[in-house]
Amino acid sequence: MITSNSPTDAMRERLRKLIPEGGKDGPTQGVNHIAVFAKDLETTAKFYEEIMDMPVVSVSPNRDVEESTHMNVAIGNGMRLSFFDFPHVPRLRKKAPEGVGNVMHIALPIARNSFLDIKGRCDQAKIKYQEVGGAIYVKDPNGLAIELMPFD
Repeated sequence: MITSNSPTDAMRERLRKLIPEGGKDGPTQGVNHIAVFAKDLETTAKFYEEIMDMPVVSVSPNRDVEESTHMNVAIGNGMRLSFFDFPHVPRLRKKAPEGVGNVMHIALPIARNSFLDIKGRCDQAKIKYQEVGGAIYVKDPNGLAIELMPFD
């Protein structure tokens, strides 16, 4: 263990003390879906289908707000990204500012051959991405960052 007087190191050490000995998992079964506000569902669907190879698997009215549409995109392993539009609520059509409480990115493991296919489609479509440590970060049409983490 490295000894330091930095407040960051001290905070990390306090957090490490919360890790239970022997390990423990949470009580839920993981993620069913991640709900995301969308500005344009058709543009979002096209991006995920054509670029990310993640198909739209369902479309329905939002059960809470009839004027809103709920669209699910398959991200693998039975998990979904759920996109909701609220065309009648102007404040929900703006991109969210970056900061505390917002999603930094969604990290998805992906087979290397699929990773290379998606990266190639991004290049062909001139969709910008950032490459970091072998992964790429690409933003969807709503500004949601997706990290694709290749594995062999």
